[in-house]
Amino acid sequence: MIRLFCLYVLLNTSLFAQGTKETSPWTLGVLGSSATTYRFTSADATSAWLKDQLDSTESWTNGYAYGLTADYSFSEKLSIRSGFVFTQTGQALNNLAGYQSFKINYQFIDLPITFRYAVPTENANLVFGAGPQLTYMVRSRAIYQSIDDIALNKTNINDESLRTMGLAIGAHVSYDRYLGNNSYIEFGLNYRQQVLSIAQGSINRLPFSLGAFLAFRQGF
Repeated sequence: MIRLFCLYVLLNTSLFAQGTKETSPWTLGVLGSSATTYRFTSADATSAWLKDQLDSTESWTNGYAYGLTADYSFSEKLSIRSGFVFTQTGQALNNLAGYQSFKINYQFIDLPITFRYAVPTENANLVFGAGPQLTYMVRSRAIYQSIDDIALNKTNINDESLRTMGLAIGAHVSYDRYLGNNSYIEFGLNYRQQVLSIAQGSINRLPFSLGAFLAFRQGF
């Protein structure tokens, strides 16, 4: 959250450096999100036993996202949002022999294209948004602690079966409040779903996350 606040202060300072009487349809901002994350799996008939085994040992874990956004307003109600967002999803492995805990994380750079519809109220909007996201997997890694370890260990996973480029969809509902001076604060719930399996094998993996986000925007 400190990183998010610093990004906003930097953005806010640069945008106020020069004043203008005309209001631009563009706003720039920063966002941060905390989420719960898991995955959907599917398999063909010959690998159904493996899917059942994975489903019985894997569970939810924590994820997050943060990044920069750019919004363009077509009207008071319609706008589009894009940007660059760093996202972490994954799953935990339960009851793994010899380990106190074991998690696998997938880290992505997302390029979302979100279409937003606002229901205006006084100084605030109730916003509904949805759209596709191009995703690039930066890395996957295991975070684990064996029964003999005092601290957590982190190891990058070099798995050639993982797909680097991907596609996801995102959706959110939020409360977008005007703060004055063409600046906004927004908070709400968001959902991200991978629609192209990150695994190229007999088991399809489609990570998803559900969480809350906080965002700041500044017009210029």
